[in-house]
Amino acid sequence: MADIKSVASEIRDLTSKMIEVGLCVEPNFPRQATYPSDEGAIDELSIVGLEEASVALRNRPYSETYEVLREKRAFNMRLIDGALVQFRYRFRKGELIKHVLSFYPSPDLLEYQNDPEVYENDILFAEVVMKDIVTTPVRFDFDLAAFEDYIHPASHFTVGQYRNCRIPVIGALTPHRFLNFVLRAFYNTPYHELCAEWKSGAPDFAATVTERERSDLHWSFV
Repeated sequence: MADIKSVASEIRDLTSKMIEVGLCVEPNFPRQATYPSDEGAIDELSIVGLEEASVALRNRPYSETYEVLREKRAFNMRLIDGALVQFRYRFRKGELIKHVLSFYPSPDLLEYQNDPEVYENDILFAEVVMKDIVTTPVRFDFDLAAFEDYIHPASHFTVGQYRNCRIPVIGALTPHRFLNFVLRAFYNTPYHELCAEWKSGAPDFAATVTERERSDLHWSFV
């Protein structure tokens, strides 16, 4: 099962690969910090500015949320089309207790507007700047403390900014599982041309989905 060391290593490796293939134009490598709690020390893998930005983003329109995150560099990767990718993991005594894995597409495709020919003439990126695309953030959350069977799955997928949108997921995601989903879903052509052969460096986490959650629509990758 993945630990903080293997997760950190995988994030760094994925970031480097994304830079190499030209998909990441602004990296922000993760930092590890430890702080106390009543149940024991918590080891967090995150990025500078994320906590501060998160507090400032409550009840904000999506366009404002995106701009705050971008200005504060509260992301692990800024992609070629302006989208932001975030990885945040918390461990206690070697066990994962929480993660937030987020994908924020650019609400106005500013990168494209500044240099449209770069995208229009490159078949790899043409699909990400199609005029009929509606940008929607997506997030995979894992939180053992907030778990409530079927109501608040320990691991779940959220679309947009809907407070109660929680689609159960079989378990927590490694960085590779998350980024692989983002690339296949939103950058399909460059994924197949450049990234499809990438392998995971961290083992999967244990399954946490309950029988009741399994009986309804849920996400699985095993």
